[in-house]
Amino acid sequence: MSSTPHRYNLRKRTGGASGGTAATPSSSSRPTTRSQSAKKGAPSTTTKTKTPQPSSSSSDYKSGTNWVHEGGIEANPYLFVLIVVSPFLSLLLAYITSADMAEKSMSLSWSITHPLTQMLPACLSDVSTCISSTLSAGTSVLPTFDGAKLVLVFMFVGLVLEKLLPGKLDYGPETATGHVPKYIDNGVAHCFVYSLLFFLGSNIGLCGEEESLVPIIGDFFVEKTAVCEMYTPYNFGVLYSLFPSSLAFLNIFGIFFCIFLMFKGLYYPSTQDNGSSGSWVKDYLWGTELYPRVFGLDLKRFINCRFSMTYWQLAGFSFCYHSYVLHGNTMDWGLFFSALSQYLYLVKFFFWVSFIQT
Repeated sequence: MSSTPHRYNLRKRTGGASGGTAATPSSSSRPTTRSQSAKKGAPSTTTKTKTPQPSSSSSDYKSGTNWVHEGGIEANPYLFVLIVVSPFLSLLLAYITSADMAEKSMSLSWSITHPLTQMLPACLSDVSTCISSTLSAGTSVLPTFDGAKLVLVFMFVGLVLEKLLPGKLDYGPETATGHVPKYIDNGVAHCFVYSLLFFLGSNIGLCGEEESLVPIIGDFFVEKTAVCEMYTPYNFGVLYSLFPSSLAFLNIFGIFFCIFLMFKGLYYPSTQDNGSSGSWVKDYLWGTELYPRVFGLDLKRFINCRFSMTYWQLAGFSFCYHSYVLHGNTMDWGLFFSALSQYLYLVKFFFWVSFIQT
């Protein structure tokens, strides 16, 4: 593919551009300097200076790596290490905050709630056992059918709202290849509609019995419709109850999803904003495509700005509800206001999404 101004060359894995040479500025676009004679009225002279061109290897590297050439593994070694160990760390933290860990800690000589005075000294006294126990704890968190179902249903509802909710057509900034992303700006509607659906479908919603927070409306709804006879509401604290297993499923899902995105960007890109860094590792971790789409769905926006943000937004209240029930219907107000501030913070995100979604 021959290159044209403002367009990237796709870089082959051997390091060169895939055909064509870098375009040079036309003579009309080259800078000129005007010098005046010391004598007043003397005719002016115009000289043209040739703009120095980058070397071939530098140009090929930057065009091939596209938006990745200024960073990556070489510039961020600690970030690379964090990416590698994050899946295990997330599972370990999920286990530490789970009900299983709370039950197990009852038989231990130290408590997880006192890491400096009890857990750390116990770990330092027997390092080998500490390491093996840590690895065993992290790897004990496995995906389950219920955890996978929660994630997939959560995604499906978000996908339905993404397709059905109205909004004005908005545009992102033009890329170096001339592509202008288009979006339906329905983020605020998604935020509140999803929150309402999550509440209504739970045991504290319309079909809930003793736990319902809308008993009058719920009784009327049950009498006038047969929905609740066919539907069993889920517990509002389900995001906490299934957090470890759903997180384990998300780790596996994320690995295969990123492999799919890498090959899609290399062989079936949605726009010309794609390319390879020359390294399979960097292509996998940093991506090969700027705006991947499947059947018109912007995958980056859906995963980052719909599924992830909505899950994060609702998780706080779901965790808070589980704590409320777990402690005999006693509200932990610190946890409640933490969940509320987290929810409001993400409401602000959805109001700003048209500015930051690109």
